[in-house]
Amino acid sequence: MHGRTWFGGARQSLDAGPGATVTRAITAGATELRLRDVLARCVDLYADDVAVVFGDERITWAELARRAFRLANALRAEGVERGDRVAVLQTNGPEVVELGFACAVLGAALVPLSSRLVLDEVRYVLADAAPRVAFVEPTHPAANERDFRVLATRTPDFAAFRDAAADVEPPEIDTADDPVLLLYTSGTTGRPKGAQHSQRTMIQNGLTVLLSQQLDHRDAFLSTTPLTHAAAGTRIFSLAVDGLKHVIMDRFTVAGFFELVANERITTTILVPTMLADVVDSPLLDTADLSSMRFIVYGAAPTPEALVARALERLPCGLLQGYGLTEGSPALTALTPDEHRRFAADPELRRRLRSMGRPVPGVRARVVDGAGERLPAGEAGELQVRSTKTMLQYWRAPELTEAAFDDGWLATGDIVTVDEDGYLYLVDRKKDMLISGGLNVYPSEIERVLREDPAVREAAVVGTHDDRWGEVPIAFVVLGDDADDQAGIVTRLRAHCRDRLAGYKQPRELRIVDALPRNETGKVHKPTLRNWAAHEGVGEAAGR
Repeated sequence: MHGRTWFGGARQSLDAGPGATVTRAITAGATELRLRDVLARCVDLYADDVAVVFGDERITWAELARRAFRLANALRAEGVERGDRVAVLQTNGPEVVELGFACAVLGAALVPLSSRLVLDEVRYVLADAAPRVAFVEPTHPAANERDFRVLATRTPDFAAFRDAAADVEPPEIDTADDPVLLLYTSGTTGRPKGAQHSQRTMIQNGLTVLLSQQLDHRDAFLSTTPLTHAAAGTRIFSLAVDGLKHVIMDRFTVAGFFELVANERITTTILVPTMLADVVDSPLLDTADLSSMRFIVYGAAPTPEALVARALERLPCGLLQGYGLTEGSPALTALTPDEHRRFAADPELRRRLRSMGRPVPGVRARVVDGAGERLPAGEAGELQVRSTKTMLQYWRAPELTEAAFDDGWLATGDIVTVDEDGYLYLVDRKKDMLISGGLNVYPSEIERVLREDPAVREAAVVGTHDDRWGEVPIAFVVLGDDADDQAGIVTRLRAHCRDRLAGYKQPRELRIVDALPRNETGKVHKPTLRNWAAHEGVGEAAGR
């Protein structure tokens, strides 16, 4: 065989024989892509195409690269070095995207924080992350902190800070192993933990998203959720893997959603269940132009079956159920639009519409018992995943990192079952499960039964202490607008629970509330509900 080939950018001759060729190939090696390479590819191929849209601002890929380089050079002047962290606290905006790539080319990590966090929460995260500098919206109380260098965002000060520096590309000191995102968990089970993700995991996640969702440069993605959360925040990088247009909403409204979809020819987006319900049930849907939309990703919280059915009936586009977690960066499983259509049309397979789908390419999954042994189909256990795109570690928490991984498998903390074809079904959060009289009780099972009543809009169940049984379930229920006989509905719900649930699973008390407490990603904040349950007493015990 004669000729030439390329290895890692170095031309190698094949004439010297197989052994010599292999030796030279290994010596030269394959160069692993970094996020600066991802950005450079977009400039090479799509320089004048729009990368980011926010309000009236339209930023091309060439302009995004210039802004990222300016910011990186400005941050270097502030003392930011490889391995440092840079925090940003603000509502949605292009500044988060620019800072993400600026950190990447420096080998630093971005620490996004929600602007909805109160000062005590911000202080905790910043004390833990120890950023070199922090960019904070001037209206947030954290802007007045003096424990770290604060720079303002969403003001002329930010642009002035950025544009005072040169737009030349910083020196190449960054590697694929460098942490680039430090994403703090939502804290639904306690103090937030920082999940550390490398440039490699972000690129791998981008490839996984593009492959599993069949996306390419022609697509346009609409961010409706906070960029400070994993689902939208990781899209900063995943969309850049093939230069997709990233349209960012400042604040979600149904009217604003329909307007952006039509004007920007949006092809895909992510909606948490409450947003999906607002869109599906809006009278504006009848006249909205959704002709460009290929599919809507929904997830981040359990989605009622009735809502999925309404969405399939009313929306002119497909649905994709996505399951993930911050530690998974985040997408781990998917139920595709084609699967939604097939399962909805087949009564024997319709049950699979309740599933989380199957692991996306690049991810393995298994269901294990408390001893870490793999369980057969149909048995409930903890979901563990294995992938090159899971987090590196919990920041400054080696004991938590060790507990999270089992021989390379990441424990998700979710209890699931798997069927014979590999479709996964969420049972409950492991930490939400309660033990009553020595028996496992999964709140999500009770919640599904309660939602079967047409008067119930939402339901959430938590456990509370009981001297005899250890824990007992308490249900919080939100009724529909036309529900007027609350006492009668409660009586009916109790009877329904007696028919559908064993005695130890029946709610000790049913409380009607105006709304369920939620975090910014739409998840019910169960610590708040547990606090409500603990401080307001319980009623008479259900039969056992």
